[in-house]
Amino acid sequence: MLNDVVRNAAFRAAIENQIAAGYDEVLDIGTGTGLLSMYALHCAGIKKAAACDGSEIMVQIARDVFGANGLSDRICLFQSFSQDLKIGERFSLIVTETLDSGAFGEGILETLIHAKKHLLLPKGKIIPSMVTLHISGYQSRALTASNILINEEFSEEFSLPSNCLLSKEGTKCYDAEDISRIQANDDFEFVTDTVSAVVVDFNDLDCLVRFNNGLEVGEVVLTCRNNGSLLDGFVVWFDLQLDDQNSISTDPKTNTCWNQAIFRLNQRLPVAKDQKLKLTISCKDGALAVAHNLNSIDNQISVDEHVIEFLNDNEYYTSLTQSVKGLSDMEKILDLSLFPYAGLKLLKEGKARKLLCLDQSEDLVEFIANQNDIPMGSIILVNSVQEILVLNDYTLDLIILQPVDVFGQINSEHFCLYQSLLPKLKPIGTVIPLTLELHGCLIESDWIVKCCRVDNQELEEFQINKYLASLETENHLDLGPFTFRQLSESIKLAEVQFDGKLHEHEVELSLYEPTEATRVHAILYYYYLGFTTDLPKLSTNRSHSFAKRSAFIISKCTFQAAKKVDANSDQTSFAPPLARLCLTTLQNHGVIRCDVATTDAWGKA
Repeated sequence: MLNDVVRNAAFRAAIENQIAAGYDEVLDIGTGTGLLSMYALHCAGIKKAAACDGSEIMVQIARDVFGANGLSDRICLFQSFSQDLKIGERFSLIVTETLDSGAFGEGILETLIHAKKHLLLPKGKIIPSMVTLHISGYQSRALTASNILINEEFSEEFSLPSNCLLSKEGTKCYDAEDISRIQANDDFEFVTDTVSAVVVDFNDLDCLVRFNNGLEVGEVVLTCRNNGSLLDGFVVWFDLQLDDQNSISTDPKTNTCWNQAIFRLNQRLPVAKDQKLKLTISCKDGALAVAHNLNSIDNQISVDEHVIEFLNDNEYYTSLTQSVKGLSDMEKILDLSLFPYAGLKLLKEGKARKLLCLDQSEDLVEFIANQNDIPMGSIILVNSVQEILVLNDYTLDLIILQPVDVFGQINSEHFCLYQSLLPKLKPIGTVIPLTLELHGCLIESDWIVKCCRVDNQELEEFQINKYLASLETENHLDLGPFTFRQLSESIKLAEVQFDGKLHEHEVELSLYEPTEATRVHAILYYYYLGFTTDLPKLSTNRSHSFAKRSAFIISKCTFQAAKKVDANSDQTSFAPPLARLCLTTLQNHGVIRCDVATTDAWGKA
């Protein structure tokens, strides 16, 4: 948000316009770092300024920022939600940026109703002044894969009726997704036209009250574009009018700091060209809702969304089931996968007599057992891996691990307990997967930099970056599609060891072309799993992988300034572009860190 220069410039211009027009007593609600207050305080005509925020951490940062800019004595700062302010004053201008992807999720309606009644002068103004919501239908496998079961191979294997599995998270009002990133992977399509659905005037108290009480509802009709499309849900974004001259849009094409609101269906619905879809949109009590009659009403089982993503990874499913295909006559097996479909398959085929697995999807395990005549007495559900260690001395024929989690991290719990599980394995027992490799490459990505640290000259001038440095991200997890430029080839960074020892591995990467040090932003990484010696390794660097890619962020201070001044001659010399870098990977148990070993842009290690 802080790095969104378009958003910042629009708010600054609107604030300057209103103060110049005489609305010169300013209250900043939800001030955060104090940025909008800083804009107001830099206006020549301002007479009074106050700011509030409910977060103790953010108020302390704002206080530090005001102090660093010599403005502490010009603003009253309160650690309080605006509804709880007891200051006995009113202001001619209220500024707030308390909008989530669905506009109203941070309580802006309730906040402004209270502000209009208690904090704003009768003829005062509010920035932003108005919001307009737009809605369209979409088709996207990526978004559907975390919501409903679409892996037909799994459904057929276990005799599951269609649409029987639904993510628990699918019952939420909406999710926030960056549609532009999904479009970059060619996995998102608008399948209807786009309609303006709701307009809320933030300066009209009656309008605010009507919408917040659910008395105002937007009724829209969407028209489907083509035959043969699938409707997976609806996407909502908004246009934010700040004042008469300045506006911001969260349209996916604009690439702002806001994501879009996603309302998923619980089925993939075939639609035809010119088919009409009737919807209503409301925001009662600040909860944006889209109502329709398009969801399936069949009996469904709710499971964790990460389990749904795991089941929908067809390639992982194929590799794992093939890896156990040749096994038979096993007494006891332990399947620690997100969902134990390989263990259930072995029970169903009569190749194993007892399965130990985690109870995280107990309802689904029982349902599949009943559907496939698998006796529940042959399944032992445990609450945690530690619980397995205290069971009686079972001797296991097979251990199936889940070495990588959905966020693209090593599954630390499984690694830490691996050595304790081995004594329960028969001498001729099997562990799957056999190997795990960490792979990666160097990348340049302005997007990933802006997600992980303040990278805005204006904010550096305000010294906001200084007080947010401790919140910078070093390891960016759960990376879906995003825009980046690959600077080097992808290579194996380390062989991940299944033990509790400290391992260090060093590799040298040659860049495709000489590159300025400041453009080397991150190490994008993922894994190769070797299930058996006979099967090819499977990468998690796939568009439909349940385990997402991650990135080690290269700190700005990793490379020294790209110039040196010779004290004897006052000559300034510039560092040559980098041609290669040395990377070091450390592993301790299931924790891995990868970093650049080169310490300056002059090539010295």
